[in-house]
Amino acid sequence: MKQLDNIGLPEKEAGVLVEKLNELLSDYQVYYMNLRGYHWNIKGRKFFELHLKFEELYNDALIKVDEIAERVLTLGSTPVHTFGEYVKMSKVAVAANVKDGDEV
Repeated sequence: MKQLDNIGLPEKEAGVLVEKLNELLSDYQVYYMNLRGYHWNIKGRKFFELHLKFEELYNDALIKVDEIAERVLTLGSTPVHTFGEYVKMSKVAVAANVKDGDEV
């Protein structure tokens, strides 16, 4: 059984982990972009509260995106890194033109 040099996992198991991590990375990237859009475009009575909250959430998501991608690298693979791949792999729907604070 072939082992990955960097952490010693069997190649097949590492491949399954990479696949799941890339799916999670895709979910987080779409989530991150949705949050940025909400932050930039939010309107309504709770504007200030939501504007700050979305900034807090997208900053947290950005940290997680980096951590997930680094885990993929640790497993000897390449993290997905195009928006096309993210949208294709993500279970999170892309939110477009959402401006109403109550809707968000």
